[in-house]
Amino acid sequence: MRSILCCLLALMLVFPCIAVGENADQGDLILEEVRVELAELVSRPLPIDFSGGFAPMADGYDGDFFYQDPTIQVSITYNETKEYIEGYKGRNMGYWVADIKIGDASQLRTAAAESFSTETTLPVSDIANRVNAVVAINGDYFARHKEGFAIRQGTLVRDKLKGNRDALLIDEDGDFHVYHLPEKGSLSDTVDGKKVTNAFYFGPILVENGEVPKKLPNFTFLKPDKYYARLALCQVDRLHYKIILTTMEQDYTLGIRLKDFAKLCQAEGAKIAYNLDGGLSTTLFFNNKRINEQKKVNFRSIPDIVYFASAWNGEE
Repeated sequence: MRSILCCLLALMLVFPCIAVGENADQGDLILEEVRVELAELVSRPLPIDFSGGFAPMADGYDGDFFYQDPTIQVSITYNETKEYIEGYKGRNMGYWVADIKIGDASQLRTAAAESFSTETTLPVSDIANRVNAVVAINGDYFARHKEGFAIRQGTLVRDKLKGNRDALLIDEDGDFHVYHLPEKGSLSDTVDGKKVTNAFYFGPILVENGEVPKKLPNFTFLKPDKYYARLALCQVDRLHYKIILTTMEQDYTLGIRLKDFAKLCQAEGAKIAYNLDGGLSTTLFFNNKRINEQKKVNFRSIPDIVYFASAWNGEE
């Protein structure tokens, strides 16, 4: 058992441990997080603007892959499997899963390298540290394409739909809403009477209502039939999310084909899973370092991130 954070407001004790799953036939390595259930996290709304969250508590980290304070819990696991790989002997498919629970929807946020009106790019680490991200990922590479629909922190920054990609809208309650190839004029800054805080235009939709779509769009830029590094933002339940990403370590692990990535997200319990930028952009940032593909040196700088912030200022 790991050491436990004590005296956290409104939380039950959490007893995490890392276990290595044994599967001699498959050679799979599975890091498993074992813990009891959390009580409800504290709701501390953050402003819906481009400010960041509160700095994570130094003693909130427990090991390399776990963080907790009264407003947020993040648990990260790494897995390897031979499933989804055909014709590659001696190779595995490696993937990371970040399981995230927050006390308030405002803790799911976005940030730009400079602003959403420029094409400036920076490493994920630079943007994430500026806004005090607990965990961060690359976004939809907003600056690379000029069409689509984009809302960032409640501000509409682009409305140029062409019906050529799927869209994800996140409402003020933190719930996901997905749209297949929306046409011009079909989306707005509200959904079901709720204000949209963030909207993305990349896709495709990988899981909807817990099911994989019968047919995924064949966007060539996604290299759907290639074993590729991919990243998805998923909603599991109310204020409960997962980030799922595959790795491509040279001569060791492969990426994944798009249709199989959708199945993986479904298997991980996603009710809604939405594909974001992958390839060299694929980044999972936690505890002041990039978690995935640490052996690589040349990472792509990006214009925007999605991140989860702490709302805990240390005062009850």
